[in-house]
Order: sequence, then structure tokens, then C-alpha cells
Amino acid sequence: MLQSPPQSKMLKRTEFVEAVSTRHTWAAQLVTTLVILVSAKACAQTTNVSVNPEADAFIREAAPANNYGRAGSLSVAGVSATNGFGLLGGRADSLVRFRLNEVAASLDTAFGNHEWFITSAALRLYETGAPNNALFNRGVGAFEVRWLASGDDWQEGTGSPNVPTMDGVSFQDLPSLLNPGRDLSLGALTNSGVDGAFTVNLALASAFVEDLRSGRPTTLHFTPASNSIGFTFLSRSDPRTTLRTALELTVAAGPPPRIASIERTGATEVAVRFNIRSNWTHLLQYRDVLPSDDANAWVNLFSAPAQPFDGQANVLDAVTNRQRFYRLNISPQ
Repeated sequence: MLQSPPQSKMLKRTEFVEAVSTRHTWAAQLVTTLVILVSAKACAQTTNVSVNPEADAFIREAAPANNYGRAGSLSVAGVSATNGFGLLGGRADSLVRFRLNEVAASLDTAFGNHEWFITSAALRLYETGAPNNALFNRGVGAFEVRWLASGDDWQEGTGSPNVPTMDGVSFQDLPSLLNPGRDLSLGALTNSGVDGAFTVNLALASAFVEDLRSGRPTTLHFTPASNSIGFTFLSRSDPRTTLRTALELTVAAGPPPRIASIERTGATEVAVRFNIRSNWTHLLQYRDVLPSDDANAWVNLFSAPAQPFDGQANVLDAVTNRQRFYRLNISPQ
């Protein structure tokens, strides 16, 4: 009997794995792959999208009621980082909110009603190693970017480093915006401490992707992952528009690849079928027990290398009396 298992924690093979594997894992009484058949179709269409924030602000633990929403820069700082005065500046976090309602509508028009999926997501940032305003901390260290599941209800405010206000989000609001049980880490990086642009590649966690595709507000939380970091990067208020923070997406036409079916084809065989997208590697994996946090528990069953055309895969397995769970991982060429 075929059944669909409950969702579980699954480690990502690539930036797109979680969006597929957590949704399309299946169970069946199967073992050992035999054959894969591929039929060619037309190539998939892709496009790149760049989105600037609709709101952003940094918040400081040392001034928990102050708002800095009009500042030209954002800040992520650890508790031991020092500011431009050579003093401990304290922890700082930043919030950045995007809204893709217009982008989603345009993609629906171009590709069909929600007949598109996100294949990659990255943040383009511009770091200022030695900010002009001494309030900002300096230092090299690690920071984390997190997606907030229910933390979109906050006001940017009009405060600045020299003239803070109380009309927008502040550090004392942070606990009400966080949801530890549902918020997700999208990536971690270490800043360079010098002026320059760099990119933060974001994991395509399924909840984050669906938030973007829905057109609803999507808030990212920049938080220190080390005590030494003093990372300053340009906000949406900086007059240099090409250097402002931006979310860059690659979008492909059509539904995402997924396990389409698992069905018995005879007394001794079961067929696992999935669509193949052009220029992507597809890896079908299995395990015999769920849930488990052991990344090594997933075993490669069959790999379809990247090819220039879309196609279909048909993997034949032998029937046995054991339960087996499947997931489909895909990664760009």
C-alpha cells in the first residue's frame, strides 16, 4: 500500500532541495532501482528578478526603545564589537521586509497563473567597512539571515543615528516578532570588514519560498552569530540606488519538478515517476525510517544528470515487504 508520510526535517543537498523534498516525499514497499527512461520535451524558460525592500531598519539593544528606520545603513553587531569611538556598542540586529505582490502578478501574466517556481534566491548587499557615523560598530564576524514566519507587522519609522525616534520598530519589539518554532535560518556568512559588494545565497526553505510566491510581506532578520561582528551595509534609504540591499531571484516557468506518482506495475515491480527540468541534476533518494535528523540516512537511488531538454523519469523498483520513503533533490547545472 502506498502512503504519504508526515513532513520531516530534511537536510538540503542544494539551495532548492527543501522546497521539493519536504513536499514530495513518498512511502512504498520498494527496494533497489532497475531502470530509468527519459523522453525529451521543450526547454524551460527562466528569468531573473531583482526586488528592493519596502521597509528596513536596524535596532540596538543599548537603546531598546529607539528607532533608526530612516538611516542610510543597516547594522548587525555582536555584544563585544566596538563602535567608531572605540567603545563597546552592544548588540544590533536588522529587519528587512520585501513584498513581491507586483512581481508575482507579472510572473503570473508571463508564465500562467502561478505556473512558475523560484530556483535560486540571494541577497545583494554593500558593506561599509568604516562607516562615517561613529555609532555603528566595526569588526569581522559571522551573521545569520533568518526568515520570520509571523514577524511582518512592524513599522519602519523615521529615526536616524543622530536623531532617533520612537515611531517605528525598536529592539524591545523583537521578541514579539520572533517565532522560534517556525522561523527558519536561510544562511550564514562572515563579513569582510572592508567596503564592497557581496552576495548572500539563501536556502530555499519551502515556507520561505511560498511566502515569496504568495506576494505577502516577507521579513528577513539579520542577527549576529558571533560576538565580534560589526557589520554595516547600505539600506534602502541610501541615495546610491544601485548599491542598496536587493533580493535577487531566478524564476523558471512551469511547476517545480516533483515525484508525480508511485504505482505498482506488476507482481514484482513498482514505478516511481517524476518530471525532469532542463539543465538541472535530479537525484532520487530513499530511506527506510522517518523521522530522523541523520543526514547519512538518505541513500542515493538514482541520478539523472543535467540535460538540455525537459523530460520524464520512470524508475522501476522491485517490490519487497519493507517500507521505504523517497525524496527528489534537484540542483542547477
